[in-house]
Amino acid sequence: MFVALTRLFFLILATLCGHWLGYRFDLARAGVGGEINSRIPQLFAFTAFLLASLFLVIEHNTQIISSKKILLSAIGLLLGLIMGALVATTFPGSVEARPICNILFGYLGIILALKHADRFNLSKLNFLLNPGHRIGENNILLDTNIIIDGRIKDLLPTGFLAGTLIIPQFVLDELQRLADSADPQRRIRGKRGLATLDYLQSVERRFEVYDIDYEEIRDVDHKLVRLARDIGARILTNDNNLRAVAQLQGVEVLNLNDLTNAVRPVAHVGEALRTEVIKQGKEPGQGVGYLEDGTMVVVDDGAGLIGRVVDLTVTSVLQTSAGRMIFTRPRAAEPPGNADETSRQKGGRAQERPRAAAGSRG
Repeated sequence: MFVALTRLFFLILATLCGHWLGYRFDLARAGVGGEINSRIPQLFAFTAFLLASLFLVIEHNTQIISSKKILLSAIGLLLGLIMGALVATTFPGSVEARPICNILFGYLGIILALKHADRFNLSKLNFLLNPGHRIGENNILLDTNIIIDGRIKDLLPTGFLAGTLIIPQFVLDELQRLADSADPQRRIRGKRGLATLDYLQSVERRFEVYDIDYEEIRDVDHKLVRLARDIGARILTNDNNLRAVAQLQGVEVLNLNDLTNAVRPVAHVGEALRTEVIKQGKEPGQGVGYLEDGTMVVVDDGAGLIGRVVDLTVTSVLQTSAGRMIFTRPRAAEPPGNADETSRQKGGRAQERPRAAAGSRG
C-alpha cells in the first residue's frame, strides 16, 4: 500500500512540476507585457504525466529483470557515456554533438550488455554481494511446477511460508521457453506460470529473482538442488521426483501436496459422508465422487447412482503420496444401528422358506 501511495504521489508531483515548467516557459516566451497561452502549461503537464507513467511502467517491470542484467546494463551505460564524451570532443564547434553522442553510445552500451549478458558468469560475485543468502534459513526456492500450479498465491497470505521467495533465473528462463512453445498445452502452462510470478511480484515484498546458472548442469531440477545446497535454502515443490532427489542430497524440501493432505479433514471407518457420484470407477460396479477439498471418494456398487447425491458409509481410507482416497458403500435406508439386525432377520426368513417348502411337499 505504501509503495502504491508513493507511486501516486510521484505521478501527481510530476504532473504539477510539468505544469509549473510550462508556465515558466510561457512567461519567458511571452516576455514583459506579452500574451500568456494557457494551453502551454497544460501541454507540459500532460507530457510530464505521460513520461512519469512510462517511468512507473519501466520501474514495475524491472522487478522481474535479473540483477545481473541490471548491473551489466548500468556498466554498459557508463561505458557508453564515457565513449560518447570522448567522441564528442572531436566536434569542438558543435553544441549538439555531446548530447547526441551520449544518447547513441549510451543506448549502444546498454544493448550490447544485454545481448551478451549470458556470456558473463557472476555467480561468485552474487555470493559475495549477497552473503545473507549463505545462511538460507528463511530462503525458499520455487521450482517450475509449483509456480505453474498456482496454489502458492493462496498459501502466501496464510503466513505458513516465512522467509524470502527466490526465483532462480534458470527457472524463469524455463517458464519463458514454455510460454513460447509451439505446443498449446506447454504454452498454456508457461503463461500460467508467468502470470503467477506477475502476481507474486505485485503483492509479495519477500520476492526476488536470483541471477545464477550452472552451465555444466543441463537439468533444471538438478540446478535447483545444487543452488539450494550452495546457499542453504529450502525448496518448495509439488514434484515427488524432485523431492526424492533433493532429500538424497540433504536438501530440505517443502512439498505442497503433503501440506494439502495434512490439513484435509480425516475420514474414519464407519463415518457418514454425503456426496454426488459423478462417474464410473475402474472396477466394475464402482462409482466415483469427490469431496469439496478434492478428495476422491470410491463408492462400491455406485455405478447405478451416477448423477445422484447419496449418503455413504466409509469402509476404508487409503493414503498415498498423490493424496487420500476414501472407499465407501451406500448407506441402507434403515438406521445404521438396525442394519445388522435387519440382515439377520432377512437371513432367518430366507432359511425358514426352504423348510416350509419342504414341509408342504412332505
